[in-house]
Amino acid sequence: IQMPWEGVTTSTPSSTTNKKSPIKSNDKVVIFGATGGVGQLVTKKLSARDGKNYQLTIAARDAARAKETLDNDNIDVVELNLVGDNKATDAELQAAIEGATGVVVSVGTTAFPTKRWDGGNNPKAIDMEAVTRIANAASNVESVRRMVLLTSVGVSRTKQMPFLILNLFGVLDAKRAGEDAVKSAAGEAGFSYSIVRPGRLVGGPYTNLDLANLFKIEGGAENGVDVAGGDVLLGDCKRDACAEAVVQCLENESCVDLEFSLVSNEDTALTNDGWSSAFTSM
Repeated sequence: IQMPWEGVTTSTPSSTTNKKSPIKSNDKVVIFGATGGVGQLVTKKLSARDGKNYQLTIAARDAARAKETLDNDNIDVVELNLVGDNKATDAELQAAIEGATGVVVSVGTTAFPTKRWDGGNNPKAIDMEAVTRIANAASNVESVRRMVLLTSVGVSRTKQMPFLILNLFGVLDAKRAGEDAVKSAAGEAGFSYSIVRPGRLVGGPYTNLDLANLFKIEGGAENGVDVAGGDVLLGDCKRDACAEAVVQCLENESCVDLEFSLVSNEDTALTNDGWSSAFTSM
């Protein structure tokens, strides 16, 4: 009798790359949270990268909904539940990641109790426990070179306003625990980690019940951003700008083992060289 975790093999990175190298053309990238606002944009950006032909795999709770939302026949969808009684096993998580060089984690829930918490989808379960399990699974896959986690500004400023209020139900504490798990897994396995901490997310696609959704707050230029190491910025961050930051963390040679905050501004979009300079300055 073969157990679920038997038969899961690990793959070896190309001899032309090292363990922290950027993703390359034709590489497999796994995205957790691809139906969320930023996740949708990350998926579209990776799919549209000229000449890259990335092999994208989406891990989604509802495969049918994910396919309908993303509307791309070239994307593989693996149905995995990260929370609740039917949550994926560690072996299933590892199998989804197997063969990937890049892993993006853009999961989350509301900061305050809403219907989205139904079924156990609360901050502790998703931002801490699920992220920790994904990070541990990635550490067992030899091919992984880059892992990007999307969290939030304020994770290290929970005693300050307005983060004191935002963290009343522990969302920032849970996100910080998820960050620690990713960094620990990266240290153990040797791949590069990036922690992206955007300000309040604004601009489409709108998926959350928040004020930015209600009033359709756009905020910022198409991709203009302020970027700073650590957790020091405060402001709004357009989802498109945030998604570009995530993609740059996968592709940019200069982005290795970084954690940074990000808010939108009215400047023009950063070029690839601009992103390299931002990463190098941290």
